[in-house]
Amino acid sequence: MTLDEFEADFKKGIGIEVDLNDQRFLIEATRDGIRNFAEAVGDSNPLWINEDYVRKSRFGMVTAPPTFLFNVNHGTSPALAAPGTPPVTGLSLLYAGAELEFFQPVHLGDELSVRGKSTGTARKQSRSLGQLLFTTGEAYYHNQRNELVGTIRTTICRFGSLEKQAVQLDRKFKPGVEVRSPDILAFERQRRGAAPRFWEDVEVDEEMTPPLDKGLLTMMEIVRFGLFVPSVPRRIERRRPNLEIGFSREEMQKRAGLESASDYGPQRVCWLGQLVTDWMGDDGTLKKMSCQVRHPSIMGDINIVKGRVKDKIVREGEHLVDCEIWVENQAGLVTAPGEATVALPTRDACK
Repeated sequence: MTLDEFEADFKKGIGIEVDLNDQRFLIEATRDGIRNFAEAVGDSNPLWINEDYVRKSRFGMVTAPPTFLFNVNHGTSPALAAPGTPPVTGLSLLYAGAELEFFQPVHLGDELSVRGKSTGTARKQSRSLGQLLFTTGEAYYHNQRNELVGTIRTTICRFGSLEKQAVQLDRKFKPGVEVRSPDILAFERQRRGAAPRFWEDVEVDEEMTPPLDKGLLTMMEIVRFGLFVPSVPRRIERRRPNLEIGFSREEMQKRAGLESASDYGPQRVCWLGQLVTDWMGDDGTLKKMSCQVRHPSIMGDINIVKGRVKDKIVREGEHLVDCEIWVENQAGLVTAPGEATVALPTRDACK
């Protein structure tokens, strides 16, 4: 299928709402499900995993990280193809980013359902990749009380095969970059925790400290996310019905010109979410966030998640902070820029 043929096919399904419940990885937010997700993204925040700690918080019980929605369903199906259309194997595919909005926390024991729809297409020309087709879709998640918990709006990029053309990225190490184990970093992590971060104390242009050092991207990190979050290991070949040919994630990566295994796009979205929840503390609320996945993170890269305060406003009684957030590699290349909006408590409200 050519890019033009795929676009024409995709446009036929725009706006048609579909049930995604048969594509759920998890239905219920169980203790093991929440813990496995937290471990898969390297987020040891006690709000997600420590019942004694969370009883003293405003939640009173275990909740899931906001990005746990990815563990219910990664939300990409509406952006991948028209409803009922089989996967396309003749074009390269890259996860280009997502916008997430959160309306309710996911509590332990919640049961979640998912629906979605394709929303649009756009064309761009790239000097290195040629014609690009961006397709978008959104998925919305409800709990057992039919309350809207959150939405994920996904962008997928498709283009012709680059299997024989390696994508060149700036991956040289800057002086002073230390190579450390990601598992050690997860347990050494310092976060705001139970000490409230008050809206009045936040300054525009201040850095969101400490940065989130994810360390070396290993195959174990990739596999752990692939097993516990998308629930489909990269190395399992998936065959289309009634066809002789099969394709794997490795094959898809080679077509995209990648030299080695890379992370999953939603993996970096979850890292950005972790930076924000660590920074805002237990009494903050992540309202929405977005991320553009502009470059792959290749196995062996160093990933550091950073952010700064962009603005602070009061809207409809909420004290909000807008932040710029991003992931950069060992060469200082920003591979995934994003934004987030957080609601923070005020000193007056806490008196």
